[in-house]
Amino acid sequence: MKHPGRRFIPRLVDQFFFDGPNEHHRCLVGEPAGCSIAHSQENNTNYMFPLDAARSLAAQLIMGLSYLHANDICHGDLHLHNFLLRLPNFDSLNSTQIYERFGKPFEIPIRRMDGKPTTPHAPLRVTHPLVWNMPSNELHSPEVIITDYGTSFIASQTASPTLHTPALYAPPEDFFKEPITLAADIWTLGVVLYEVLGERPLFETFAWDPDDILGEMVNVLGQPPERWWKAWANRHEFFNPDGSWISDFRRINTPEFRRLRQRMWDMDRGETIESCEWDVKGGELNALEDMLRAMMSFEPGERPSAEQLLASEYMAKWALPAWERQWKRES
Repeated sequence: MKHPGRRFIPRLVDQFFFDGPNEHHRCLVGEPAGCSIAHSQENNTNYMFPLDAARSLAAQLIMGLSYLHANDICHGDLHLHNFLLRLPNFDSLNSTQIYERFGKPFEIPIRRMDGKPTTPHAPLRVTHPLVWNMPSNELHSPEVIITDYGTSFIASQTASPTLHTPALYAPPEDFFKEPITLAADIWTLGVVLYEVLGERPLFETFAWDPDDILGEMVNVLGQPPERWWKAWANRHEFFNPDGSWISDFRRINTPEFRRLRQRMWDMDRGETIESCEWDVKGGELNALEDMLRAMMSFEPGERPSAEQLLASEYMAKWALPAWERQWKRES
């Protein structure tokens, strides 16, 4: 049976070869895609997708990750700029229709600074990439493509991989130089999903300093395992020996903890049961919090697998049904 997550992995459309000044080259042709989720949110004044579209995206990302992990591939660099949006109805357009819809390619001649000829080692001109503005608030049926496998690795064959995940999304084991496994992707996707489903990052720091990020992890999720708590060299700048904030620490202007439960209400989907877009009375907020909390367990071995996430309450009752409704509409 074909894995449902295969749909969200980019397809190799074609390949060709050519001989150039730097020897023989293979060129891979992938499917065209629109802007990233990050760019889509930035093009919208409130940064958010419609609720059902956000649920659908959560389902798509977990299904896609499940497919990768089922094939023993750890992505290693999951963030919003690596999630591209599939272009609707693009494959049915011919060249003339593409130019009518998006305009003709914009080219700029290349010249050397010293005025000498560019040939034979440089092209005569460059073509600007086509930029699709896809504001998140206008996308009711977004479909994601998980891209950028430049730092991915075969989990069972890589002893000590190096993660290239942006620090704000990196798992705690990376900060403390412990082994990287498939569980690293689970943590990272949990942090990313919070941002996909709402309008702000989960960990909020003014600088992407590792100590600031670790402080935010503790702020949101509580105290980490004892071995990490003791190994954190600069912990004393943030916390007292009993684990409470140092009240005069200048980089932290929130003396009280804002745990994950509070941040669920801070996603800008409504701050009361009456105004909230989530199906609060049906248990959606609780189910989402439970899933994210499990994904961001400090101990890598305690995080659910991507396959287990597919069976979680949030996925079964809200995310997967949203994707299925979208699929039926598009079909």
